[in-house]
Amino acid sequence: MKGFLSPILVCALVATVSPAAREGARGDAADAIVSSIDAKRDAYAEVATQIWGFAEVGYQEEQSSALLQAHLSAAGFSVTKGVAEIPTAFMATYGSGKPVIAIVGEFDALPGLSQEAVPERKPRLENGPGHGCG
Repeated sequence: MKGFLSPILVCALVATVSPAAREGARGDAADAIVSSIDAKRDAYAEVATQIWGFAEVGYQEEQSSALLQAHLSAAGFSVTKGVAEIPTAFMATYGSGKPVIAIVGEFDALPGLSQEAVPERKPRLENGPGHGCG
């Protein structure tokens, strides 16, 4: 699990790069993004580990959704809850103008995929839900 980044949190990382870095040369901006990701790696890995542990199936991702919303809010995003009348769906926006970048992230677990964060088959809960990605 170490080094895994949620797609939604990657969006937060890109958005938190300073305006000066964004206005600099392309290489400088890319270096700033990589540095920002590296500096926050452990925090983002912890979020990913928590979501892995929650293993909530579709439309029941209450803890995972709340965790991501809290982190995005803390990073300065405006969070809209209950998008498309789905209680666990949300939209997080940051800034204004163009370009507009959208990232669709899904973080629901699937039935029967329970798994410890190890490279061999080792269910956390026999026949329990788990993640098939990452």
